[in-house]
Amino acid sequence: MSDSLTPLPATIPPGSTVDTYLLIMLLPPSTLPPGSIVDSYRRDSGGMRQDKSTDQQLTEIEAFCRNHGLILRNRFVDEARSGGSTAGRDDFNRMMDLYEIQSNRPQGLLLWNYARFARDIDDAQYNKIRLRQWGIIIHSLNDSVPEGEYGRVIEFLIDVANEEKRKQTSVDAKRGLKELVEKYGCVPGTPPAGFKRTPVNLGLRRDKTEHIANRWDPDPDLIPRIKKAFSMKAAGATLIQIHKETQIYGSLNSYRTFFQNKLYIGILEFGNLTVEQYCPPIIDLETWEAVQKILALHADRQHVTSPTSLHPRRKSETATYLLSGIAFCAKCNSPLWGMTSGQRDGSNYRRYACTRAKRNRDCDLKPIPAKALENETIKQLTAFFEDPGNLQALLDADRQHNDDLTAKSKTAAKEIQKQINTLRRSISNITNAIAEHGHSKSMIGKLSILEKQETELQTQMQSVLKKTQRNPGILLTKDEIYILSHRMIARLHSKDHATIRSVLLAIVNKIIVDRTASHIIGTITIHSPREPESPKDEDNPAIITAPSSSAPVGAPLHTRSISFEVAISTKRPRS
Repeated sequence: MSDSLTPLPATIPPGSTVDTYLLIMLLPPSTLPPGSIVDSYRRDSGGMRQDKSTDQQLTEIEAFCRNHGLILRNRFVDEARSGGSTAGRDDFNRMMDLYEIQSNRPQGLLLWNYARFARDIDDAQYNKIRLRQWGIIIHSLNDSVPEGEYGRVIEFLIDVANEEKRKQTSVDAKRGLKELVEKYGCVPGTPPAGFKRTPVNLGLRRDKTEHIANRWDPDPDLIPRIKKAFSMKAAGATLIQIHKETQIYGSLNSYRTFFQNKLYIGILEFGNLTVEQYCPPIIDLETWEAVQKILALHADRQHVTSPTSLHPRRKSETATYLLSGIAFCAKCNSPLWGMTSGQRDGSNYRRYACTRAKRNRDCDLKPIPAKALENETIKQLTAFFEDPGNLQALLDADRQHNDDLTAKSKTAAKEIQKQINTLRRSISNITNAIAEHGHSKSMIGKLSILEKQETELQTQMQSVLKKTQRNPGILLTKDEIYILSHRMIARLHSKDHATIRSVLLAIVNKIIVDRTASHIIGTITIHSPREPESPKDEDNPAIITAPSSSAPVGAPLHTRSISFEVAISTKRPRS
């Protein structure tokens, strides 16, 4: 089955419910109450049309924080950087490195929209999972993802649409850019370190304005540092030593593709176009080849001895276990982990095994053939989404869930208001008594306690009122539901394991698996219900604390369980 995404049918006019849905400016989620510390990340792709784009994003983000009482701390920004990869996005990589340390993490990360975060679905899913595992709430000001239980699925669909838009834009742009490079040697974007942009006048546009493009030419001021970096690498210096001596980039992450860029030997590679002798070489061929041999040797060692240190994009290509993190043992509820054994004929045998069975030796679940379990999971999910009514039911259930939560929040708001009114009467009585008879230490103390309680109740009221203003949920036509269902199916049948896994992480909450001698028995949970509680404040039972919830592992959705049983061979399959 093709992995390409079918466009929405032509019968859906611009400004449809989908367009309106994606353009709504949202309130912050209830998990980011006033006083929360947040960071922001901004990005633009560069170009004249995006001049000051990141400044405009910051203005809106700062206004958003002022309006909702959020404390904006770090302001990360990458200008003139593509969202198709994290390579070269120095501030993004600096941000992720910073959050590795728990004390550096904010409560939330604000984005202008999810496209600014990433336009590649694998990068988007991988990095969002990392942030959420660190307890950081991700909030887009312009992508309407409700707080309801199916929000992660809607977010996934937005990421799919962003990637599709990037691909289409790339196809359209490459035609014109190829001609620009071939005819004039002009290249868009920011040149690599050691090069500068040289303006070239290409004549007048249709609107009679000058058409200015840029060549990439060696920058004499930086050439000595570039040569020194390559010489040190050829001599076996470490990246830390090279960075300390040359300071070509702001962080070590940015050197990842530096030593492989053929522009340093005068060859421009632009997409599938190669231009020999594009510019005078900065690095001589002998030094270049010595560096490439060191890089190749390092890559081989890294692949054999430390696969876990690979970049997430490369790691995803070797991550052959699609159900890691969502498959669990039916006997003890422990996670299943992937095991690979080499066979005499050179093939590999892959299976899932219970972590408790290996760690504590007190679970007797036998290993489960990976291929059989993965194929059955994809088969069951395909059948589920082939009926668009199932996706419609999920959306409808969440909309009802939102309505129920909104009703509960309104009831809680009325109760809090009653308590506020009672407190205010008590405060008024004490104030009047002080005015008539003078104050005493006990009266002042009582007044102070009541005023503190009123302040706390007002804070709770603001939090509850925000929850009464929840987005009612997405309203899609039958055609749109059909398209979204089949987008899920197309990606489930992709030849790319990373693509399949991104779908599984988005729509599956948990898979419980058991095994008999000849059968795999399991249950796939697509949705997981989650009712927020409204506990009493322990220090002050009169005050109702606002309900809070934390995202569970996997897709946070209403319960939809699919049971299955599949026969397996007693002989080990080859893979």
